[in-house]
Amino acid sequence: MKKALVGVLAVAFVAGMTALVFANGDGAGIVGSPHDFSSGIGENAWNTRQEICRVCHVPHDHGKPAQNYLNGLLWNHNVSTATYTMYSPTWSDTINGTVSSQPDGTAKLCLGCHDGSVAIDAFDGHGAGAVGITKNIVDYDAGFKVPGFTDGTNPDLRGTHPISIVYDRTADPGLKDPATATWNNGATVASTLDNGKVQCSTCHDVHDQESVASTHLLRTANSTQLTGGLASGLCLTCHIK
Repeated sequence: MKKALVGVLAVAFVAGMTALVFANGDGAGIVGSPHDFSSGIGENAWNTRQEICRVCHVPHDHGKPAQNYLNGLLWNHNVSTATYTMYSPTWSDTINGTVSSQPDGTAKLCLGCHDGSVAIDAFDGHGAGAVGITKNIVDYDAGFKVPGFTDGTNPDLRGTHPISIVYDRTADPGLKDPATATWNNGATVASTLDNGKVQCSTCHDVHDQESVASTHLLRTANSTQLTGGLASGLCLTCHIK
């Protein structure tokens, strides 16, 4: 899933906007989107370079000791060192794909902000707080944290849609063909898988180029109240129910 370079979800706070706007996208690209931290003022004061991409990606690592680039996609932000409790397919007769032992691929990168355990400013080789503050997602708004961290140290993903799970139609005949199933903008589900796995950015467009307005960067609306939306449209893009 090179098309949607990571991130689902690393939150941004644009000065003067409301929390609702932070959570939602307008499909107009990353500039001014929930992942645009470039103002360098207010809640974004930690971003002293006032760049957008650098918080997550960097074109040249310059020998930073963290070596976050080893996570792929020229990654520049620290990732979580937590051990997660993953979703188990044995709890469902319709979700039987192989689940990784720990979050991997792009989901691991998203969780570097969205599990609430890593400071927002822990990037570019800095330790948390090195460029101003030590706030994490919870300090900004707990609504941007993936649920499951009951005490900030024991991440439980069993109540969250499986991530790092193989999209396997043989094991799960209730899944649609990812090569023909399409999101709101016409992109196939297959194009948003990460090495054949469902990750955060399968359902969420982290760069906001294809997301549906008034949603949490969803690729397809889940509500008929939204323009062009279908009831549970996001779910039914993949699942035959």
